[in-house]
Amino acid sequence: MTRILIALALLLSGVCAADDWPDVPVPGGVKKEWVADRMVFNGVAMRIFTYNYDAGVDALRDFYINAWDRDGQDHKQSRQGKWWVLSSLRGDYYTTVQITDLGGHAYAQVGVSRISDLQTSAPPGEGFPVLPRSQIISDITAEDAGRPSRTVIVSNQHSVGSNYNYYLNRYRSKNWTVVRKNLDQARRGASIHLAKDDREMSIVIKREEGSVNILSVEVRP
Repeated sequence: MTRILIALALLLSGVCAADDWPDVPVPGGVKKEWVADRMVFNGVAMRIFTYNYDAGVDALRDFYINAWDRDGQDHKQSRQGKWWVLSSLRGDYYTTVQITDLGGHAYAQVGVSRISDLQTSAPPGEGFPVLPRSQIISDITAEDAGRPSRTVIVSNQHSVGSNYNYYLNRYRSKNWTVVRKNLDQARRGASIHLAKDDREMSIVIKREEGSVNILSVEVRP
């Protein structure tokens, strides 16, 4: 779930061999923590990593501004709440660096997106079943522990019960086995866990602020 939340916060991303991506400079001595080096967010290839920097927010902002200036790269920066957001476009790749103070040191989230994919990618949610008048919020494919996964988030105005019955019947008709299921008595939430061959799927349905959100996670061998 952490991977999903960071991806949504940074927006855009995808699947590509690591050697094809541009190097994003980092200060000496920092340790990068990879959130995802192979991800597709709404059809766009992306990589995400984070790190801490002891010299602080201002020093880290200066580091990127100076690095991009030396390379002749155009760049922008803006303040969004407690975060500084720096961005730069180079060829087909768009880099976003989000920086905030975390207990006296800087914390950075770095995302690189291959924006050329916007012209050729399939629409988000393609092939995923939904009730009429549903909206695809996000569609993420990634690889976790060597297993490909797909996470789709959908929103609609149908009831929790209608969504629950729709997905339960839909996947049963496709020969999926229902491992466990639950629809709470107040019908404000439901969950379905399924399996087929070596594939696994979890669907969580929840009513929030007048709409119903569906989170589906499928893991393949």
